[in-house]
Amino acid sequence: MVATAGSQLLRRRRSTLHVGLWALTLFLGWQGTREVVSLFVPPQVSSPRAATARRASVVDALENPIKTVSDSIADFYKAYPQPPVLPMYRTFIVDFLTQTHLAVVDSRFKYDAVFGLGMWYYYSSLMGNYDKLVSSAESDKIWSALVSALDMNADEVKADAEAVISYAGATSPSDILQHMEGTSSPSDAKIAEAFTNIRSNLYSMSFSVGLFRIMSISGVDTTKDNAEEWGKALKIEPVSKVTSDLETYKQNRNKLQKAEEMLREIEIREKKKLAERLEQKAKALSEKAAAQAEPKADA
Repeated sequence: MVATAGSQLLRRRRSTLHVGLWALTLFLGWQGTREVVSLFVPPQVSSPRAATARRASVVDALENPIKTVSDSIADFYKAYPQPPVLPMYRTFIVDFLTQTHLAVVDSRFKYDAVFGLGMWYYYSSLMGNYDKLVSSAESDKIWSALVSALDMNADEVKADAEAVISYAGATSPSDILQHMEGTSSPSDAKIAEAFTNIRSNLYSMSFSVGLFRIMSISGVDTTKDNAEEWGKALKIEPVSKVTSDLETYKQNRNKLQKAEEMLREIEIREKKKLAERLEQKAKALSEKAAAQAEPKADA
């Protein structure tokens, strides 16, 4: 009885083993040997360096469709390699290029004539004395290099600026405000498009400077209150952006003017020292000539 029960138990165990082997064979055929082996072989742990290398390779394989600030700065120096920009102006150029670049690559940005006026006036007002300081016509070359680094055409930007200047000089402040508010339209479609763009697209520093220049040409003082009124007419939100840009613009202009005054003072002192040295040299030559002439007179 006990033997019979033991033999039955043994047969059940063998049957179970055969079923298990049959199931394993089916699983091997379905998943493949590699997947099954991985169930029994512990996974290899990658080192941090290897993981970093893999991530770097993925990043390197991706192409950034947006031009970077460093690319724009590099393009500027390629277009204007020599002579070096004066140090006091170099910071201004790089800051201006950086801020304009960040606006241009923004998906909300749309170029218009007022932006072009802002670019040109901001640049020309701060670089007005550059050619005198370097005794060479370099400012136009720097302007062309700067604008081309932003993938724009320098001549077209300047032409747009001149169009807005003509409009501001021929239009009364009250009419300009109506054009900005949209209650009436200017005759120049380019100006109308610009005011519409400012109301609906990304607003940046160059738009503010263009606005300040329109105010000035039309006979409106560029005060905080007036800038705020014109900003509201364009529905710029928050309007504090306009007044903040006005303060920044004035501060930059004052800093550069002080630096230029300092350079002029240094130039005057150097010229004075040079004149004194030349006078001393001429006096020494005169005394030497007089000393050489005395023995001849005695003879």
